Amino acid sequence: MTYAVGIDLGTTNSVVSIFRRGVVETIAIDGRSTMPSVVSWRDDGSVLVGQAAKSRLLLDPENTIASAKRFMGDRNKFYRIGGKFLSPLDISSMVLKILVEGTRKALGEDIRDAVITVPAYFTEAQREDTKRAGEEAGLNVLRLIPEPTAAAIAYGLDKNKDQTIMVYDLGGGTFDVSILLVQGNRFEVKAVGGDSHLGGDDFDRAIVNWASQTFQEQTGIDLQNDPSREGTIARQRLKEAAENAKIELSISDRATIAIPDCLGYPLELEISVSEYNNLIAPLLRRTVDCMKSVLQDALLKPQDIDRVILVGGSTKNRAVREIVAKEIKEPYTSDRVDEVVAHGAAIAAANLSLPDLVPLDVLDVTAHSLGVSMLNKQDELVFKPIIPRQTAYPCRRGIIGYTNRALQNEIDIPVFRGENNDPKFNECLGLLSLPVSPPHSEIVPVAAIFDLDADGIIHFTAVQLPAISQSLSIIEKARKNQGVVDLTAVDSLVENGEAYTKVARIMNR
Repeated sequence: MTYAVGIDLGTTNSVVSIFRRGVVETIAIDGRSTMPSVVSWRDDGSVLVGQAAKSRLLLDPENTIASAKRFMGDRNKFYRIGGKFLSPLDISSMVLKILVEGTRKALGEDIRDAVITVPAYFTEAQREDTKRAGEEAGLNVLRLIPEPTAAAIAYGLDKNKDQTIMVYDLGGGTFDVSILLVQGNRFEVKAVGGDSHLGGDDFDRAIVNWASQTFQEQTGIDLQNDPSREGTIARQRLKEAAENAKIELSISDRATIAIPDCLGYPLELEISVSEYNNLIAPLLRRTVDCMKSVLQDALLKPQDIDRVILVGGSTKNRAVREIVAKEIKEPYTSDRVDEVVAHGAAIAAANLSLPDLVPLDVLDVTAHSLGVSMLNKQDELVFKPIIPRQTAYPCRRGIIGYTNRALQNEIDIPVFRGENNDPKFNECLGLLSLPVSPPHSEIVPVAAIFDLDADGIIHFTAVQLPAISQSLSIIEKARKNQGVVDLTAVDSLVENGEAYTKVARIMNR
């Protein structure tokens, strides 16, 4: 039998699981339930992935890549290794290939279909690159599913209990918080929020900065800015020592950071849990702000939450549990907190491949508003959301634009993601180029249609409408509805051959 798998493609570690015979199982890769999301190149050009690659971080940090997920979707980010330029997508694909190969070996079965998790706060570009990484690894990506939603599925499946839960997901590089209404095996996301650059890596960095400053006060050596190869290796050793100290402080009141030879001097420091908590307090405050924002979006108060579920390795930190208990309520932590996201993904994969055997209904929402800039009545450019944040997807919405000169052959509309009324404070995705063919001497209305699919990836189409006199009812209705077009009426025109669908493309500005 061929199984569909669930994959948690993590910033720090990745996990693959399957759901079979009514039970979720984590697949051990190289004997471990989690595999480091690290890739390393040897001098002979051979490539290591996983634990072996992580071991080389100390030996050869210049040819070893970790935490590539943090840069997923950034089309300008490249790693130069052995004369080659590799993107975060390429690195993620390598990690996924090893996960797939290890799973095939463990099961003795071919693995083709998969559900891959992404942070709920991932953008459309980050989701698109994650899906492409899976496809380049030889997978048929059935669905991308937000990590908090996957965790909620793993926690709430077949519990036969209606409840409102908050998932607080703090991993190695990303933070998500989601509120879900669970009714039987129906999981409806009410609101999401987060920060795609906040996680355990930042906790490590806080310790590294503190230790580096203390070391400089003791020796006069600026470890952070030493450009030599020895300096690079020393920084990596300090990062690993900081990570170990962080783990120790999750169960102990004190931890020691010791490097026998750090640029010619011994580095030996002791850090208390109270000192550590002070260092990471600003980071934890950011998670609290996210929780409050998501509660507000869901129109809920802390007392409306039945249970808070902690997900991700960084929630092992005692300060995390304490601040969640203070702000919301005493949280629940899974015994296998590093694996629960992959478990939920495996259940979702089983549902998509065998829906009759694994009943499941999931409704997710978008974390960002998507829209365009338009002139208001005062001739000022304002951001016009087409798909507001916290909108359930898949969904499809559109807006009408017009040519503004005779024989114009296309309309260019800037597309943005964000929440600010002023477009310049939002993230510009590019120009949506809507073709007009053939060009007309009169004004031509064109509907720009945004289609957010089940993976949270946006697609654009354009529909060239008939002349304004023939499209007047659609235009008038759109004006009364704040510019949003009646897609049913537009689809009817297309079906009758009175309007023409065209490919709309995003052009970089």
